Amino acid sequence: MNFDIGFIFQVMGQIIRYVPITIYMAVVSLIIGGMLGLVVALVRYYKVPGLSQLFSIVITILKGVPLILAFLVIFLITSQNFNHFAKAIGWRVRYGDLPMSVLAIIGLSLMATVGLSEAFRGAFESVKQVQFDAARSLGMTQLQTIRRVLIPQTMPVALPMIINMFINLIKGTAIASLVSVVEIFSAATQAASSNYKYFEAYIAAALIYWMMTIVIERGAVFLEVRMDKKIKRS
Repeated sequence: MNFDIGFIFQVMGQIIRYVPITIYMAVVSLIIGGMLGLVVALVRYYKVPGLSQLFSIVITILKGVPLILAFLVIFLITSQNFNHFAKAIGWRVRYGDLPMSVLAIIGLSLMATVGLSEAFRGAFESVKQVQFDAARSLGMTQLQTIRRVLIPQTMPVALPMIINMFINLIKGTAIASLVSVVEIFSAATQAASSNYKYFEAYIAAALIYWMMTIVIERGAVFLEVRMDKKIKRS
């Protein structure tokens, strides 16, 4: 087998234009998963009756489900039932009108919700009880305590895990190729389909993922430094 290093750079030039769709799916999934994960973590942290036990069971189940399996289940359920559901509630949108990237975002959002709910719940434990006592002494309600004390103090602790989840989501976007969404992995596969140089194409894709990871990690270090300075000033 002749290793064609020139083809690696050729493929990198072709697939780099699909970086935005990869980042888009990862960012949207991180935002959705972060919001849902925060709600789940708060419910479990405050032990809300009924919901806390339900969320614990759901998170435990989803932890054991591979991402690709969750995605295929979402795809099958959506493809078979979306039109009936849309018709029942009066939507004019049909399954064929949906961007297939939406299915990938749903699957990735589930993954982010599971991971970030555990990250937030662990970070909540880092807040000392004296902080809550001080909030109560100032007459803060529970909602104000969450917004002004709990969340601001847990974000610096949870940030490394959030960044790690973002990187995992970027790599996880490869599942979108299963429903013909062209992102980095799918573009690399297509580039190699004419000459069967898949090894070089996948190296090209790996290099793109690697460079994206480096940029994200550098940005995370900068953000951590800024947050540390802000905490020290306060």
